[in-house]
Amino acid sequence: MNNQWVANTKLNKSLLALAVSAASLGATAQANDSVDVDTPERIMVTGSRIKRINFEAPSPTVVISAEDIKLTGAQNVNDILTGMPQFSDGFDSASGNYSFGNSGLNILDLRNMGEERTLVLVNGKRPPSVSTDNQGLFADVGTIPASLIERVEVMTGGASAIYGSDAIAGVVNFILRKDFEGTKANAHLSGTQEGGHSTRSLSFTHGFNFDDDNGNFTVAVDYLSESALTQNDREKAYNYQRSVTNPNKADGQPSKIWVKNVSPIPWGVPETIFSVYNDDDGGYDWYDFDESTQDVALRARYKDMYDGWLVDAGNGYEGTRWGNIEDPFERINLFSSVNYQFDDFDMSFDVTLARTESNNVIDPPFKRAWMQVSDVKELFDTPASITDNFQDTDWIGFHHTFHEVGGRKHKNVREFFSSSLTFSGVYNDEWFWDVNFSSGKSMNDLENKTQLRVDRLDSQLQVIGPCVEAGNCPSFSPFGRQSQALTDYVIDAFVATTDSVNHAFTANLSGDLYELPAGVMQMSSGLEVRYEGIHFDPSELWASGNLTSKKLPLDVSRNIKEAYVELLVPVISDMPFAELLEIEAAYRVADYSTNENRFESTKFAVNWSINEEVRLRSIFSQAVRAPQLYELYAGESVGYSTINDPCDESNIDGGPADGRRKANCALYGIPAGWNSNIKTTRGEVRNSGNADLQQEKANTLTVGFVYTPTSILEGLTLSVDFFDIKLKDKISEFDGEDVMENCVDLAANSIDNMFCNLVTRKDNGDVDYVRPLSLNFDQGRVRGTDFELYYSWDALSFDFKATRLYEDSTTTQDLAEGTAETNNEAGQLGRPKWASNLVTKYTLDDLTLSWTFKFKTSGRFDDDASENYRDSDTPSHSRIHNIRADYQLTDMASVYVGINNITDNNGGDHWTTSRGAYNGWAILGRSGYIGVNLDF
Repeated sequence: MNNQWVANTKLNKSLLALAVSAASLGATAQANDSVDVDTPERIMVTGSRIKRINFEAPSPTVVISAEDIKLTGAQNVNDILTGMPQFSDGFDSASGNYSFGNSGLNILDLRNMGEERTLVLVNGKRPPSVSTDNQGLFADVGTIPASLIERVEVMTGGASAIYGSDAIAGVVNFILRKDFEGTKANAHLSGTQEGGHSTRSLSFTHGFNFDDDNGNFTVAVDYLSESALTQNDREKAYNYQRSVTNPNKADGQPSKIWVKNVSPIPWGVPETIFSVYNDDDGGYDWYDFDESTQDVALRARYKDMYDGWLVDAGNGYEGTRWGNIEDPFERINLFSSVNYQFDDFDMSFDVTLARTESNNVIDPPFKRAWMQVSDVKELFDTPASITDNFQDTDWIGFHHTFHEVGGRKHKNVREFFSSSLTFSGVYNDEWFWDVNFSSGKSMNDLENKTQLRVDRLDSQLQVIGPCVEAGNCPSFSPFGRQSQALTDYVIDAFVATTDSVNHAFTANLSGDLYELPAGVMQMSSGLEVRYEGIHFDPSELWASGNLTSKKLPLDVSRNIKEAYVELLVPVISDMPFAELLEIEAAYRVADYSTNENRFESTKFAVNWSINEEVRLRSIFSQAVRAPQLYELYAGESVGYSTINDPCDESNIDGGPADGRRKANCALYGIPAGWNSNIKTTRGEVRNSGNADLQQEKANTLTVGFVYTPTSILEGLTLSVDFFDIKLKDKISEFDGEDVMENCVDLAANSIDNMFCNLVTRKDNGDVDYVRPLSLNFDQGRVRGTDFELYYSWDALSFDFKATRLYEDSTTTQDLAEGTAETNNEAGQLGRPKWASNLVTKYTLDDLTLSWTFKFKTSGRFDDDASENYRDSDTPSHSRIHNIRADYQLTDMASVYVGINNITDNNGGDHWTTSRGAYNGWAILGRSGYIGVNLDF
């Protein structure tokens, strides 16, 4: 090793060393020629940068091996992990249905604390990010080459002192193989019993050593295609069953009832329809208009409808014609790596290319309008059937659907590139160093194909815009289908683009400091410099405000500088009841160019091996999450949301008991008995970032033990770990309604406050628009216990993982009342008190059989509602049984077949889960798969 490296190492050793080498359990730096062959191999565990001789660390870590991944039958990495007890739904093919820019993403969520609080690593390093529809930056695990995953290590709890921002809920570290030799290929097909959502995948991996095994080259290609699961594919889909207002409610009866075999009236209708207000019933009756005969026919009476828009099947329209339960997507990943062992150091270089295409569709664009018959007669060529059957003073509601152009279609095309260059080595047998340079870019095109222009069709269905001056406006009639010229004029398309860039430099050093009576004190330290930037171009059309929504550009970046130091101190060894007692401590400081304050995080841990069989462990950390760029600087976006105006006559008596709301509304000039203009329609909201946001902070604690008997039940490992994550200064949004209420409730006889500055009213009191606001305001807490038991006996093995959740709460402050309210949702649907996986495997010669059982306790849809509010709001527990058989045909070929959900545990059996959005209650139903592996 040259003198420059020696000098640098000595300098770092006396000051602040540069932290640990290769970033994974299996990726160890090569020693130089002087290393004794008997020197124990040092390894690294997720949650620490110190290379240690044994795997025993104080951080509870779940390891998912390549074999575990294979047994799931899943080809998508996200599907594999979200089925584990520690994970919530995150982003997947079911989450993009109404978040159009998110289709095709695969983003993880640990502990249900939000994707932004889960840190993903690849070989111990941050991968470049991709963008969501709100320009959030996250690691998409779909870009990781699945065929090269050696294992996944999941550490739950704060790890910011080691890895920096975002590691509040925990860390998911993907370890890739670096020494692959040979050629392997896989072909996989799957399908569902009821149809829809088939999967096809192909993978090819080839690797070889060269130059007397000093070097290795590996290339891997993964292809995955998943078809859509549409609403039409399932007769129990959400559009055909709902919890609706009880139309015959009496004393002792629930306010909401579960109805089946219902269909909608106005949405996605492929016909000409309208509604007329019925004074006697107090609502709108719906009529069909026959364009050929010009006749009208009553379709549904308001009194026979549920919540004014659902009727019994046969009286409505095809509610499942539009929309996906799970979006289709197609992805191809290309990964290549070169690893070479020089005399004094190792070099590793890898490149990843990925392309994903996903599509989404919902009901067609539509335009709604309300006017009296007299206005209709004046504005349109009105059929006699209208004038003969209705009075001039009757109110007509038009819900005109442009079904000629099909559904509102969205297409996402993502291209991803990343590269990583690492140099690593060993000095003096006990100091491990590594330097890494990484860079990546993500490019996303969101194509919106069928958008209605509000600047060309006004609220009274009149064609407006540039055609008026030109004198060539196409005609529009609510009583007929539209010409191609009309749809070409009012329906438009655009492409929004988002580019994100990440660059990083890291340098780490770890090694032995001093020989203590109980062992060697070790340390790691290092520095990291990162750059991240995002450029969002919504297109001129979307930014113009001429569509039903508006989005402004975002072009922002920042630099991040971090340094850390970590110590491992053996305190006692080879004593009664203390085979080994170690303590660990770490400190990290980060400077973000977008924030004035430095971010600091710490770790303190105890690892106590009582004897060979029993080990106690505990770790306390102070973790942080820096606000994302979009949270700080997002440009204005305009949309519409349901808002209850506190000054409306139905809400004016609410708020604090001193009646300040009514008095403050009067300061706006609003009289008693006033009806808000947003009472029966959605109000305009204008969202944007908040540059004053600060970091979130969390105190996390884990305490547990590991039991590994050495005589009786040898082969058994049992661990139990309690975790407690307390999040403070949580970034939370005050939505439009929160802002309006705080405006008039905050102080008596005053509307001079920050919230009123976010509400714009017209001179007559009508709400023009509201600006929601994000602040470091709330608190959160997640508490529970993880259990893991593994036992193997000859050819039989059992692997059991479970989580018992005690608390999943958010604490919000009532500014007007000066009180705090904590809402614990543990046990509510989607936040199960118990979640577990049991994998049983048996091997007999060339045959391997496995059975997997996944269990999640159910819960109420809304545990804040009174017990008798709904007649049924709790589905059955989720019980999923999967079976699989693998058979080794030859040394080079094996086949497998599997059936998932063999008991057909179906989310469509209850209205709460028929959306398919709850992990464990999907309405996919029973599915099967088959595949072949070739290994040369």
